[in-house]
Amino acid sequence: MPLDFSNGGSSTLTGGYIRYMASTSSWQSRGEPFKFGQAVMDLENIRTGWCYIAEGTAPEWVMDGSLKDRAAKPQGEGWKRGFKVDVFSKSMFGEDEPVKEWATNATGATMGIQALYAEYERSREEGKVPVVEFVGATPTKVGKGNTNVPNFKIVKYVDRPVGLGDDDAFSAPVSIPSSEAQTTEVLDAEF
Repeated sequence: MPLDFSNGGSSTLTGGYIRYMASTSSWQSRGEPFKFGQAVMDLENIRTGWCYIAEGTAPEWVMDGSLKDRAAKPQGEGWKRGFKVDVFSKSMFGEDEPVKEWATNATGATMGIQALYAEYERSREEGKVPVVEFVGATPTKVGKGNTNVPNFKIVKYVDRPVGLGDDDAFSAPVSIPSSEAQTTEVLDAEF
């Protein structure tokens, strides 16, 4: 089932979050730029919903019950469809904080994750999680504006790394039911 973002800005939080900057096709963590190489994305547990982002405040979310159970649009202006997904990489984020959440309702980012999720649906391997590589961005005209849509490719599938979804409030599955995924003690050093 494709992700549903038809609702016809990205998150400003830092810390346990990453941010895609569509204007420059770049990434930030803790307000500092970083190079997004390869990382495990927990697409099995991606969450979608309605998000309201106003400058200087934390995003407000009304999450879908599942990918098939879309929440009603909240009252008021400015609510857009968005997503939350956990990203795991020791090489990008460090040993102490290898999991970050990417959560946004920005048009370009939702277009990019939608394309990645479609690839994931075609190629998924039971009990494995995808290693995803950021391969640049495509300038795209959307309505009266422009954006840069992030492009990703799935490099391979690996066992779920320890820490991705373990005792993590962000990772409680609310979408696709799955069988228990395998965990491993060590993930390839490149992540």
